[in-house]
Amino acid sequence: MKEMPARRSDEDCVQREDPQQPPPLCGSARIIIASTRAADGTYEDRTGPLLETWLRGRGLDPVDKQVVADGPEVGAAVREAIEVGTDLVITSGGTGISPTDATPEQVAPVIDREMPGVLEAVRRRGGETAPTALLSRGIAGMAGESFVATLPGSRGGVRDGIAVLDPVLDHLLEQRDGSGHEVDAGPTRGPTPFAGDTAQLRIAEDPPMGGDEARVRRAEVCEGEISVAQMVEAVTDRRCGAIVTFDGVVRDHDGGRGVVRLEYTAHPGAAAVMREVAREVAERYPDTLVALAHRHGALEIGDSALTCAVAAPHRKQAFVACDDLVDTVKQRLPIWKHQTFDDGEAEWVGALG
Repeated sequence: MKEMPARRSDEDCVQREDPQQPPPLCGSARIIIASTRAADGTYEDRTGPLLETWLRGRGLDPVDKQVVADGPEVGAAVREAIEVGTDLVITSGGTGISPTDATPEQVAPVIDREMPGVLEAVRRRGGETAPTALLSRGIAGMAGESFVATLPGSRGGVRDGIAVLDPVLDHLLEQRDGSGHEVDAGPTRGPTPFAGDTAQLRIAEDPPMGGDEARVRRAEVCEGEISVAQMVEAVTDRRCGAIVTFDGVVRDHDGGRGVVRLEYTAHPGAAAVMREVAREVAERYPDTLVALAHRHGALEIGDSALTCAVAAPHRKQAFVACDDLVDTVKQRLPIWKHQTFDDGEAEWVGALG
């Protein structure tokens, strides 16, 4: 006769309370517990209830849960959830290095667009207290219209996953639906209104400015200090009568909490994304010269994190293109920040948006 271990309370595992209530989410969720022992009844599912509480608390409905054996059953359950249009598919378990841990291999084939920063942040968060968290091989990404994340099978790993995912889920779903940057977010965000075709910014008498790639004077992700002066120097040109700049600096607060320092972590492909964004903006505004840089590594309050400069023959061309450039970088650049608060606590959050 199989014996169930003593049931333990999950009260100590609920997600952290946010002083600013996060917005409710619209959509469905599927939790898939990858554990052969839990599937055959010899082990208690201790992470599923935690995930259910979190997802239901964010307003998702329905929130379904399956417990399956490690291996192919995990892949089948994930594919089924994707096929029925589940918005969020969260697995727990099977991400380690034991012979039966195969969740990443089962899930990887269905991922269309990987989001490596998500599980990188989970691993680093867990590694601060348990070095073994760095052995987790979890992955995350979009599979069609479904977001899939494979979290560890421990309650601590799931807590870390919730802490990383909770602040970005609403933004993720908005971006998926193509509306993440169309909502009016107040006077500090959003593009400069320009209802016309960008071709209307061109003036026939102006001299030609050259091809798209040649007009990208600088586009990089680097660890050293960056400055607006460097960007201005890169785009200074006798044909241009206007240079508009942006200097994004580290502030001392976030969400009502004091920030003392932060660290940016960039995906290995971030530099290529930065160059692609710069080229696309140069293509949209053919009378501009573009330079921008984003810093990664440890930064202090007041340090420049994102700097850019756009030069053009006339001011309107430069203003509109610079605003578009900053917004596009924040939408697309795969970079994350680890904030340390004045009360000693820290968290990983997405730097986008």
